[in-house]
Amino acid sequence: MKNSKIQLITEDGQPFEIPEGGSLGLLVLGYVGLMLWREKRRELRKEP
Repeated sequence: MKNSKIQLITEDGQPFEIPEGGSLGLLVLGYVGLMLWREKRRELRKEP
């Protein structure tokens, strides 16, 4: 997700890596979480 303009940062300042299968936490974030998960899914589909 290096191309994404949106980044999730944890409380300790570390970037949050979006899990392959998504997470309930992303759903709670609403639109932003959904867009990040879809981006991650597209990224994984492109890899051989």
